[in-house]
Amino acid sequence: MGIWAARRVRNSQDFLVAGRRLPFLWATSLLFSTWFGSESILGASETFARGGLLAVIEDPFGSALCLFLVGIWLARPFYRLPVRTFGDFYALHFGRLTERVATVLMIISYFGWIAAQLVALGQVLRHFLGGTLPLMTALATALILSYTTWGGMWSVAAVDLMQNVFIIAGLIVLIGFLPEGWTAGLSQLPTGFLDFWPKPEPHAWLEYLAAWMVIGLGSLPQQDMYQRVVSARSEKVARQAGIAAAFLYVSVGLLPLTAGLFIRMHHPEWLRTEGEATAPILRLVEGYMPPGVQFLFWGALIAAIMSSASGGILAPAALLSENLLARWHRLRTLWKARLAVIVVAFFCYLMTLYEQNIYKLVGESSIFSLVTLFWPMVVGLHAPRWRSATGAIVSMIGGIVAYYLAQAVEVAIPPLWYGFGASLLGYIAGTVGEKTFTFWRDAFGWHSRSRTGATAPRAADRDLPA
Repeated sequence: MGIWAARRVRNSQDFLVAGRRLPFLWATSLLFSTWFGSESILGASETFARGGLLAVIEDPFGSALCLFLVGIWLARPFYRLPVRTFGDFYALHFGRLTERVATVLMIISYFGWIAAQLVALGQVLRHFLGGTLPLMTALATALILSYTTWGGMWSVAAVDLMQNVFIIAGLIVLIGFLPEGWTAGLSQLPTGFLDFWPKPEPHAWLEYLAAWMVIGLGSLPQQDMYQRVVSARSEKVARQAGIAAAFLYVSVGLLPLTAGLFIRMHHPEWLRTEGEATAPILRLVEGYMPPGVQFLFWGALIAAIMSSASGGILAPAALLSENLLARWHRLRTLWKARLAVIVVAFFCYLMTLYEQNIYKLVGESSIFSLVTLFWPMVVGLHAPRWRSATGAIVSMIGGIVAYYLAQAVEVAIPPLWYGFGASLLGYIAGTVGEKTFTFWRDAFGWHSRSRTGATAPRAADRDLPA
């Protein structure tokens, strides 16, 4: 299907955003697939089995919140932006230096996420084929590249649509094979296991809200989100697809949680100890699904991993080709984008050789963008009078420095809040400093141009689509 869809690619816009021609069903499927990967099936089920509902607020609930906010808030302004990539957004409103800083930060935030999907797919391939994990991860990388390099977003969208059928069917079949009456022991669960709201304590509420914000807000100022939104064939379709994908994500995301609940109630001994490789949900599949039907679940797992990995690779590749390699004219733009896909996949594969723990690889990619890019995005979209290159750069640097400092000293409040607050204060301080300098420069007749002045390139300067 990926190769079939690649026949529609005629230029870089087709490759990066499917020519802005995806219908509602394709656009909804594409948005749903943004994060529904290995951790949504393997990780969320085990995390829920261990810690209850409050332990999985980040995913699926925070992920669904992000998609809902895209539908009701960002789809309209995103779709109207005269830019190819989200790096161009920062160039348009804050200047070239801000664009380069933001682009590098966005690219870095993707590497751990992509590497985690490659490792997960490598583990699945090793389960069936044997061999070493590095070899199977290399095979997984080649498999993803086989259609992503050639067809870009058209191939990703087509394959995602097919894969989502497997994801939903496989998870429904898994729940259907659980024995009747298994929910009879719900009253024996620990107190608060199914609570959706935290205890009425300030610290508990700060942790709870931080869990919602990690993906709920942190994944909004990202290339993959922008890319998937503007791939829709119209602004109306983009809005409707975002809202529909949010409800679909919650509905499908509850299925792995149901499996986790069964494991907690009937097989708590399956919960992994340190160093154990087999996820509890895989034991559930092998123990309760007939061998002839297990292929549906394996199809769901492989589909979820592939859809996340292919879209994940395409996002930083678009930033690399359009924002960092834009002035390299030896290759056509389309082939430059394809080369960027290969480069990104190669470096992510090298990362898997260094670290093969999926949880560590996924790490803090959404937090990284939340504490660096969120506030400049909000100002760029909604407060044109307060756009400031200095403010944006100080916000990015201040947010990430404050976050990692708070993490290093092990503060009681979640470090995300320190980074989030420092990013806001950094933007205010940088903007006030720039405007103060501009005021005194004009007052004393200094006419030299400020390096952070209004030099942001417009669509015509960057050959962006109007």
